[in-house]
Amino acid sequence: MASKFESSIHRGSDLFFDFSCFTCQENDRNTEAEFYCEECSKCYCNKCVEPHNYLFKKHAILSKENISKWPETNVAEQEKCQEHKKEKLTIFCEDHSQLICHVCHVHNHLKCSYIVLIADKVKDLLQKGDFRQLSETVDTQHRQLIQMKDDFEENMKSLEKSYNKILDEIDALRKKITKSLDQLEINTRLALDTMLASMRTSIKTDIEHCTTSIKNITCLTEDWCGRKDTSEALSYIKYKNCHDQSLKTDAVLKAMTTKNKMTLSFNPDTTIQHALSTLTGLGQILSKVKQLQTAESTTHKTVTRQEMSKACNTVFSLQRQPSDVNQPSVICDPNQVIRVKSSKKYRVKTMNDALECYITGICEKAAGELIITDHWNDNVKLLDQTYKVMAHCDLPGHPMSICSIDSSLVAVTVCFVSKVLFIRVTNGQLVIDRILELQHRCWGIAHHKGNLYITNGMALYHYTVDGRLVSKMYEYSSGSRIDKNCAVSPDGARIYVANAASNQLVTHSRDGRVISTLTDPALGGNSAFFCLPGIHVTDLGQVLVCGVQSNTIIQVDMDGRKRLTEVVTARDGVTNPRSVYYSKHRGSLIVGMWERDDIRVYEAQ
Repeated sequence: MASKFESSIHRGSDLFFDFSCFTCQENDRNTEAEFYCEECSKCYCNKCVEPHNYLFKKHAILSKENISKWPETNVAEQEKCQEHKKEKLTIFCEDHSQLICHVCHVHNHLKCSYIVLIADKVKDLLQKGDFRQLSETVDTQHRQLIQMKDDFEENMKSLEKSYNKILDEIDALRKKITKSLDQLEINTRLALDTMLASMRTSIKTDIEHCTTSIKNITCLTEDWCGRKDTSEALSYIKYKNCHDQSLKTDAVLKAMTTKNKMTLSFNPDTTIQHALSTLTGLGQILSKVKQLQTAESTTHKTVTRQEMSKACNTVFSLQRQPSDVNQPSVICDPNQVIRVKSSKKYRVKTMNDALECYITGICEKAAGELIITDHWNDNVKLLDQTYKVMAHCDLPGHPMSICSIDSSLVAVTVCFVSKVLFIRVTNGQLVIDRILELQHRCWGIAHHKGNLYITNGMALYHYTVDGRLVSKMYEYSSGSRIDKNCAVSPDGARIYVANAASNQLVTHSRDGRVISTLTDPALGGNSAFFCLPGIHVTDLGQVLVCGVQSNTIIQVDMDGRKRLTEVVTARDGVTNPRSVYYSKHRGSLIVGMWERDDIRVYEAQ
């Protein structure tokens, strides 16, 4: 059997080299390689190396004098059977997709239905053109990898340039801030010098008045004491002069005794220090990720495992596909857990508020101001970057939910009415821009690229921003309570509806289909009182839900299927959380609570 197989192998006049010229092989020629290119990972003969050197002048070429640096190869070892070391691999078993020797065939593969000689297999592959096709595919992939490597190296250089440029910008900004602080110091010192000069002038004038009065009264006193040798008329004249001077001195003394003692003190403006304490840096470092295009789009069909087995079971694969090359190095996982550390309280109650604050919604504008809804006091408040109330806008009822529409516009729902109020930030003030009247009551509201998602407790609706009804996306069971709030993912693919009454978070697709339903005791609200549960989706897609009764804010995965973590609890100072917002500008988690006159701000780790 063995002699039959071996005699069937047609080698012809083919020669086998340890290293064959890659270019010649592509043209069905078998030529021994004399050079090796490390950049291309290919071998070339004397003729083919010349066009390579012309095209790639910077590539390092190794001659046979440096063959020790060439890739390791041993043709003889490759042809040996791993199980029967003295035998050559001469047969291919199609059933097991395995290269075998004649001994393997006798002992292990006699029952296999399809056994073929490698020589016959090679002839068949050559006739079908599979060798050429595979070679072209691998060559294309090789060029793509080289191009990508070059692109990545260029990207690395541009990153270094960007890094140095940003360092210069940070330094320039720091100098501007220092210059501004220096100017503030100059202004403050100038005010101090001006005030001191004024006070010095005033005190100096008083000293001069005292000196003049002392001099006058001293002269009159001496003259008065020498009156014994004078006539009665002169004595009276001296008396009169002394009396008049005494009255003037008395007036001067009274004027001086009514003056307050002048002192200087310094009352520092804490606004700057407070503002700096809320910042985590001089600005944001942003990472832009651009899709990289492969150097050359392959037009060859995908090489499957079965097709590769046709080429003597030689497997070529790319571990990283072109779609993977644009994966960003920055963290952008929507399931990345949010962790917080220290927290501060900021009072948001104003003199105009008659009741305790009940913050039902929070959103952030482009400039960094916060807009919050105060349920009990029927207003919307604008907070600056130090969380100080700058302005407020009175509403015709209790605000329930809020969402951002654009850089200066928000939409607010009001309890038990069929209206959506659009409120605009104009010159540091909050003004009602327009009112959208609908055919049902409005509780929860969310916005994504001109689309409004609104709950009325019994259904989830899809509207355009101008009020056109697109669809009733989903209708809930008639027995369910109405306290449902909603939020939308950054890509608009998922709409989340939190239901405090049933301890549930329902995740809908863009067309309203239910993707998942998560039931968690931590999501429960106050069963004795109507309560819209706070829900927020960060810019990265992280989903945060308030558990009012559990005094907890939990994070769930992007598909709404499982709880990831408890972000904050009662141990962190949270009591009946009603609204939550993660500010990427501040790097902070902001929590509004039931009947609390302050908000809590947690610094993210």
